[in-house]
Amino acid sequence: MTSPSTSPRSAADASPAGDSPTGSSAAEQAPHVVVLGFGPVAARLLEQLRGDVVAGHLRVTVVGSECVPAYQRIRIGDVSVGRSEPEDLALADEVELAEAGVDVRCGVTATAVHAASRVVTLDDGGILHYDELVLATGAEPTVPRMTLEMRRDGHIDAELTMKANGRSAGSRSRAPGAESQEPRRYPDGVMALRDLDDARRIREIVARRERAVVLGGGVLGVEAALAIAEVGGEVTLLHRGTVPMGRQIDTDSGMLLRRQLVDAGVDVRSACDVNTVVADDGRLTAVRTSLGEKIDTSLLITCTGVRPRDELASDAGLPTAWGVVVDRHCRSTGDPHVFAVGDCAAVEGRDPSGLIGPGWEQAEAAASAIRADLGLAVPPERDAAGRPVDLRASVTSDDAPQTVDVILVKSKTLSVACAGETAVDPWDPESPTVSTWSDPRAGQYLRIVTEGDRLLGFVSVGMPRSAAELALHCTRGTLPVADRTALLAAEHASKEAELGPDDVLCRCSGATAGQVEEAASCCDTVEEVGAACRAGTGCGTCHRSIEKMLEAAAEPAVV
Repeated sequence: MTSPSTSPRSAADASPAGDSPTGSSAAEQAPHVVVLGFGPVAARLLEQLRGDVVAGHLRVTVVGSECVPAYQRIRIGDVSVGRSEPEDLALADEVELAEAGVDVRCGVTATAVHAASRVVTLDDGGILHYDELVLATGAEPTVPRMTLEMRRDGHIDAELTMKANGRSAGSRSRAPGAESQEPRRYPDGVMALRDLDDARRIREIVARRERAVVLGGGVLGVEAALAIAEVGGEVTLLHRGTVPMGRQIDTDSGMLLRRQLVDAGVDVRSACDVNTVVADDGRLTAVRTSLGEKIDTSLLITCTGVRPRDELASDAGLPTAWGVVVDRHCRSTGDPHVFAVGDCAAVEGRDPSGLIGPGWEQAEAAASAIRADLGLAVPPERDAAGRPVDLRASVTSDDAPQTVDVILVKSKTLSVACAGETAVDPWDPESPTVSTWSDPRAGQYLRIVTEGDRLLGFVSVGMPRSAAELALHCTRGTLPVADRTALLAAEHASKEAELGPDDVLCRCSGATAGQVEEAASCCDTVEEVGAACRAGTGCGTCHRSIEKMLEAAAEPAVV
């Protein structure tokens, strides 16, 4: 017989300091779900569980280390260059959640998970007992190993060898009689663009029109450099590869992307790294590159990768492998009462994708599994007209077609999208089928890679309609038309406003033009459309298209 001290129900009812108070009502005795992390994926999970909280079937507590509730993290680049305000990115309202019965704790960090007793300890001294725990802790940026050259009054004072996490490993003083100083981190001008605090700090420097350097040629680095250039800032992009986004796209499309970046005002340096960061009187003043060049700058944005925040799970003895190892229902393989979603989750051992779409799907899968565990009914998803629809993740279906995650470069001036494997040799008889079309002078490139009845990948530069259609095939696990020239004809004959009802308009959510048009007929704002069909709740690049549909719906009918 289970002792009272270890019973799940007893643990939930214990209510020590920091836990939700318990009483005699059914709601207060309901199973307790604790969510650690309050980003976009956690917000989707709360959306899924909110009805059960309102009905008194669940108690939910969400703990977020940032002082604000969930926001569209994917759009913080717009905040960093002044195109959007932080409040424009809000995904959750703390007051509304509290009124619904969700216990929201912002500015608080979990320090440990005690899986055996189902207890979470917090840095404010609080303790939370849970029946089900969801880790949505996301990922943290990795900072490369560089040397920090400290200067004082124009002279070198010390040199420090920094570890990969940005902390000093040691120093040697260059000034006679001076004591060695070991700052804990790089100067303030060295940062990653990962949260709103980073965005606000970058915004101040960009507003002063000071030169910026972006290190890293992946999608985040390209987006950051483009955003600065698009608002008239001077920016240099340094990357180690031959072409930008070399891990996601093939060489030819990478060469075109490089040209497009240069045309947009980005100074691109390939096969280049930062060896030394120069700080004068504690302020970033320059970087020295592996090419032997010194670049004066007051801002270095490092976009050199992220690592999952899986320490809580690892310290609790749960399986981790570049993320918390979970099954297709996002349940930990080491504890049936622990789930992980988003950038900290290694679903079936695969590395996290870092994309918002799969994270949303994982939130839905975890919510369904939690309801099943607790014997709760699964409410049907409904479209803008109130009709039931199936928007559950493909990971919940055993016979679902194999899908490919799509990467979209968020930019006001360039259209770049890619998915899957595209760096294959089209002349190798053993290679998959490759269809390629390019017009470098017009800034257009398209490559599609298929094998049998599978779409393996694609890359599109300067061809937004083709990208939208191929993204739809990626999310559905289907193949584009056999005659690839049909895509080219449609690209040049149709504009975005003429998308068919089944064409994807919002690539993040997969919402089609027909779904958005139907939602627009009974909505007044982009936010209302997002609430109805989820369009526009991801990267935000489809907002203008949604606004056009809202404008069209608001026009009086011609009699």
